[in-house]
Amino acid sequence: MRISRTVSALAIAIGLGACGGATSPPASPPAATVASAEPAPAATPTEAPTPTPPAAPEAAPAKAKAPPPGSPMAELMREHFKEVEMIRHAIVSGKPHDAVQPALALGATVDIAKLPAPWRPSMERMHEASSRVQSSADLAEAAAGTADIGLACGSCHESQGGPKVTIGEPPTAGDSVVGRMARHSWAMERLWEGLYVPSSAAWKAGAKALQEDPFPADVLQRGGVYGRSAAKDFKSLAAQAPQKEIPKERAAVYAGLLGTCATCHLAIGRGNK
Repeated sequence: MRISRTVSALAIAIGLGACGGATSPPASPPAATVASAEPAPAATPTEAPTPTPPAAPEAAPAKAKAPPPGSPMAELMREHFKEVEMIRHAIVSGKPHDAVQPALALGATVDIAKLPAPWRPSMERMHEASSRVQSSADLAEAAAGTADIGLACGSCHESQGGPKVTIGEPPTAGDSVVGRMARHSWAMERLWEGLYVPSSAAWKAGAKALQEDPFPADVLQRGGVYGRSAAKDFKSLAAQAPQKEIPKERAAVYAGLLGTCATCHLAIGRGNK
């Protein structure tokens, strides 16, 4: 962060006396009485102004620090992670009603005023996003709230330099439904890490892995028009993912993909059971 420094310029004024030539008095004084002029006061040298000391540097804002292992704050983070995973699983399965309780718990786990100051803005964003998941009217709204939870987590993690992730290589898609869904799932996890870690490398790896068509024809046939529509939307969003660099834009793409996953799962009978 740039720290501004104000340095005062010191101007020293030096008084200089002007020298004039002497004038000879007149040979005889005038008849009228002339009041004698008071002698001019002696010139006073101009004093140099007192130097202004340089302003103290502005203090850099405090950064959030990772809680030590085993501390209450570390345990709070573990609870948050579990609750967010429950929310994501509920949304991708097409069961937004199952996301309500973990979202409620996520928004009520801590008194924000008691947190370290650097944590509070991110925690407030997380609480707001979890409230949207609780009150969402449809899958799209719930998915958008879930993506914004990831952004809130990422804004705090970024300030403390973690967590770290190992990306690895995606599974080979192959021709089977299991193989293609494994690659699909791997890619979506990397996109999520792109938001909540946050990690651009993970985001780009996930976006690249989604460029292959993960939907076998027989699966789409079972899904009917809803399955085919979801697959079309998914491919369109997946094509946009590699170009997204701004966190909010990445969150919007992730939310869209999450919603299409849920729609497809519901269409083929794998969700909402």
